[in-house]
Amino acid sequence: MDVDECMKERRSCRSYSTKSVPVEIVGEILEAATYAPSSGNRQNWVFIVVMDDTRKEELCMASAKQTWMLEAPVFIVVCDKKADVVEMYPDRGELYAVQNCALATQNLMLKAHSFGLGTCWVGAFDADAVSRIMKIPSDVVPEAIITLGYPSKYEKEAGRHPVDTVTFFNEYGNKKLDESMFPLKKQVKKIGNKIKDTREKGLGLLKKLKK
Repeated sequence: MDVDECMKERRSCRSYSTKSVPVEIVGEILEAATYAPSSGNRQNWVFIVVMDDTRKEELCMASAKQTWMLEAPVFIVVCDKKADVVEMYPDRGELYAVQNCALATQNLMLKAHSFGLGTCWVGAFDADAVSRIMKIPSDVVPEAIITLGYPSKYEKEAGRHPVDTVTFFNEYGNKKLDESMFPLKKQVKKIGNKIKDTREKGLGLLKKLKK
C-alpha cells in the first residue's frame, strides 16, 4: 500500500469482526514497530500481545470499562523501559522514552492498516492495574493498549486542519511564506508545468538542429 494512502486512510476502529488475526501477521506488524527511530537508539519499547479472553476482559475493565475493546481479537500493550533512556538523558529522558514508544506505535498502526486491519489507541487506563494484570515489572511502564482486528466498520473520517493553518516559518505565528508554498498541490503543479515547458523547449531546439 502506498505510504500516503496508508496515512490518509487510517483511522480509529472501535468495531471489529469475529475473524481472527494470523499470528504471523501480528509478527510482521510488531517488526515494523521496531524500525521506529528512538533517542540514542535505546529502543526502549516492549510489546505484550494479548489474545486470552480473560486477560482482555481484565484489561478492558482497567481501561474505564470500555467494553467495545472486547470485540478486538488482539490487544497489544505497549510498554516503556524508561530507565534505558533516562540513563542516557537524565534531564529529558522520561519525555524521550514516551516519544520513542509513540513513534513505534504509529509504525505498528500504519503497518496494521496496510494489512487491512483496524486499530485504536487506548490511553485511558489504570496503569497500576494494567501492570498487575500483565505482570509488568516495576521499572517498566505501560504507555498504550492497541486494539487490533479486522474492522466491521470504521469511525467516520475526521476533518483535518489544512496544513497552511498549522504551519509557521522561522518563528511561531509567522506565515509570510504561505503564498509561495501553499497549497502544496498548486506548487507541485507549477513545478510539473515548468518541467514540461523545459522539456518541450528542449525538443523544439533538437528539431531545429536536425533541420
